[in-house]
Amino acid sequence: MPTAARLNEPHVFRVEVVSAGSLSRSQVVGNQNQRLLTAHFLILCFSAFFSALGFSSALPLISRFVSTDLGGGDLKIGIAFGIFSFSAVLMRPWIGRLGDWKGRRVLIAGGSFVTAVILALHALADTYTWLLVARLAMGAVQGAFFVGTVTLTTDLAPESRRGEAASYFSVAIYGGMAFGPWVGELASDRWGFDGGFLIGAICMGIAAVIGCWLPDFVNPDDRVKAAEGPNPKQKQKLLYRSALWPGAVLAMGLMIFPAMQGFMPKLLDERSLGDAGPIFASYGMIVLFMRLICSKLPDILGTAKTVAIALIGSSIGMLIMGSFVSRTGMFVGAAVIAAGGSLLYPALMVAAVDGVPSNERARAMGTFTMFFELSGGVGGPILGIVAWTAGTTVAAFYGASLIALLGLPVLFAWNRNQISKQDNRQ
Repeated sequence: MPTAARLNEPHVFRVEVVSAGSLSRSQVVGNQNQRLLTAHFLILCFSAFFSALGFSSALPLISRFVSTDLGGGDLKIGIAFGIFSFSAVLMRPWIGRLGDWKGRRVLIAGGSFVTAVILALHALADTYTWLLVARLAMGAVQGAFFVGTVTLTTDLAPESRRGEAASYFSVAIYGGMAFGPWVGELASDRWGFDGGFLIGAICMGIAAVIGCWLPDFVNPDDRVKAAEGPNPKQKQKLLYRSALWPGAVLAMGLMIFPAMQGFMPKLLDERSLGDAGPIFASYGMIVLFMRLICSKLPDILGTAKTVAIALIGSSIGMLIMGSFVSRTGMFVGAAVIAAGGSLLYPALMVAAVDGVPSNERARAMGTFTMFFELSGGVGGPILGIVAWTAGTTVAAFYGASLIALLGLPVLFAWNRNQISKQDNRQ
């Protein structure tokens, strides 16, 4: 049985998941000096920025396009967004296999290029049905870029600095997501919806071009194994088992986003509390700041402690937003969520690949990132049912707070399981 002292060791979680070649504390400290910001890593971040910029530029256009040009209501708008998540979830595991067999670059450059073409085709959609086809296709292929980039991030980073690498990478993604809607709105105001979709496609195209300078594989052995192809005698599972637990915890922690994005603007309108834009902007700035100054925290504290802090911070922030329904309360709640929960994704991304052979990481990342879409796809309906049953919008915030908090027993059960496995091997 593990002792309490052992459970509190900063690196216990990372050590437990790594089966062979576990790192001692002295090795971890020494490896902190290994170089992270290489040319390939910087190219990867630039490509990620433009991809996120192009993808998010279309988000504010979809609802307006459906309601104005296509004459649809709330239900059709919801379906247009939801169908993207549906195809994305279905394709992520297959995309992961492709990344391990053909390399990361084909996912990054190829995925961005195909997404750019599909995003440009949004401009030709003159009926709701064709828009749904375009959204379905985009959901199926856009995940290729994300799986490829997060996998290559772990490939390029020194093992003891993966949490730091994930933090820097997420800043590039988050930066693009922050500016993308603004770019899309500006383009559509000047050139209409067609212009907005085309600007997004151009940004995706830039991401594809930049991605061509990235390697297929970092580990030469992976290139050899990929050339040999999958072993026909070895059964290839569609979902990567070790990434399921980190993905489940991630999905529970990300339930805050349907509450913030879907219900906070509605609540502000109901109470005449003003625009949600400045609240989202302050949240985004704090997240970017925290991921930059605390980039090494997941590697220092370990996954379990970092994720526990993130889940608690997210839960408390949701409670504040639901309990103090005022403009000040919303700003404070968003700030607590941003400060506390900003490192949830970087820490769990590290855990999802710890102990995973490099030639199987894309499959692990395909399974892990699938939970992004699952959280968004089911979070809104779940919180909507909670709010409808309670008869008040603020119930959605309490529901999101409870779900984030329930991630803690899942996290600790998973951590104990990893420690038990390591003890048995020893």
